[in-house]
Amino acid sequence: MWRVVSIPSTSLEQSIEISKDVSKVLTAFPEVKTTIAMIGRAEKGETADVNYMEIYTELNPHDEWPDARREMPDLVDEMREQLEAAVPTAVISFTQPIQMRVEELISGVRATLAAKLYGQDLQELDRISQQVKNAISQVEGVADLSLEANLGKPQIQIRVNREQLARYGMNADEVLTLVRTGIGNEPVSTLIDGVKRFDITVRLDDAAKMSVDAIRNIPLRSPGGAIVPLHKVAEVSVKEGYSFIRREQLQRYAVIQMDVRGRDVDSFVQAAEAAIKEKVEMPPGYWIEWGGAFENQQRALTRLAIIVPLTIFFIFVLLYTAFNSIKYATLIIANVPFATIGGIVSLYISGQYLSVPSAIGFIAVFGVAMLNGIVLISFLNELREKGLSVYDAVRKGAEMRLRPVMMTASVAILGLVPMLLSSGVGAETQRPLAAVVIGGLITSTLLTLVLLPVIYEWMETRKQK
Repeated sequence: MWRVVSIPSTSLEQSIEISKDVSKVLTAFPEVKTTIAMIGRAEKGETADVNYMEIYTELNPHDEWPDARREMPDLVDEMREQLEAAVPTAVISFTQPIQMRVEELISGVRATLAAKLYGQDLQELDRISQQVKNAISQVEGVADLSLEANLGKPQIQIRVNREQLARYGMNADEVLTLVRTGIGNEPVSTLIDGVKRFDITVRLDDAAKMSVDAIRNIPLRSPGGAIVPLHKVAEVSVKEGYSFIRREQLQRYAVIQMDVRGRDVDSFVQAAEAAIKEKVEMPPGYWIEWGGAFENQQRALTRLAIIVPLTIFFIFVLLYTAFNSIKYATLIIANVPFATIGGIVSLYISGQYLSVPSAIGFIAVFGVAMLNGIVLISFLNELREKGLSVYDAVRKGAEMRLRPVMMTASVAILGLVPMLLSSGVGAETQRPLAAVVIGGLITSTLLTLVLLPVIYEWMETRKQK
């Protein structure tokens, strides 16, 4: 799906023509089956004006593409180049329908990553946000960088001239009352009929507000009885205004939205913050917060930073109650770094980053790794109780528990291989989890069968001495 955002003053007719141009470019690709354009947004979810449109693009099955070796990112990049050439006045970005809705629900912005600039003065926000955008554009990995366009909506501004009002014996409230009630249809009173209430409005004739010149000539009556046109006591002009004003945390804010490609989001945000600190002088009372999917990821990782240590702690407590020994519980907990090594190495080899799915994969692989440790240590203790020496128990136990431990690990590894090789919808969630579990199980299984018996023998031999 493509998001196309033109200038705020774009009319519905112009948006329709832009959507036709976009659809014409997209349908020229043999991989595209059909396109559907949705202009504006209904009242459900976040509303949008007619300058915002979503172009849903349905693709043919991959095996029907002319070039079977072509990947989706390559197709998207070529589409983006042609769309930017065909519609140079619009900001174009690529996303997925569900992903976009989730991003909007998380932080109210339509982007994977967004820099929210908070402050009070709108003009100052516009100036600083442009500087922030220029600084971020120099950071490696940025894509689809755009400053949310909310300035450029034609508005009729009426500014009273107090000197002229005083000359005619009038005050500003009389003019503003005319604007609010006659043009803005503000209620002047309320009719109460039992439990029902009805607003009473006073409306000017449509001809009196059809154009700026007609509004300038709206008559006012002075206290002396003279008829005074509105333009004699107020300046009526058409200027660019804001189509919307975002507010959050009791502050106004501007949005610089972007996507990140070719690197992880965390390192990109750190590099962007360093570039902003170096190139943008932030006035007092103005600050930046990062939103979008990154905001949700940070919240999830913060919770996981608490959950994972607690999980390991409770597992340690359960191991202590099972073996009634801190020594054996600590020995089995040693499988945690064994599994962590493989998970990190597998993420590095597969070119992926630490994310929420990969963190969940670490929790899963910790459980399997410690289960293998429990199986081995329990059997070694059982052999010791039968009278075998430490060396004989370790040798025989490692040999006899090789098959059960290998079966436990291999079942999980083989079951997750399809997820690791997936490339369709949901692969961005499945692949990190599968990579961590597979890599962690490989290293934890090997180290459990090799290092754990050695450490066990060292500890028991030292205890005997």
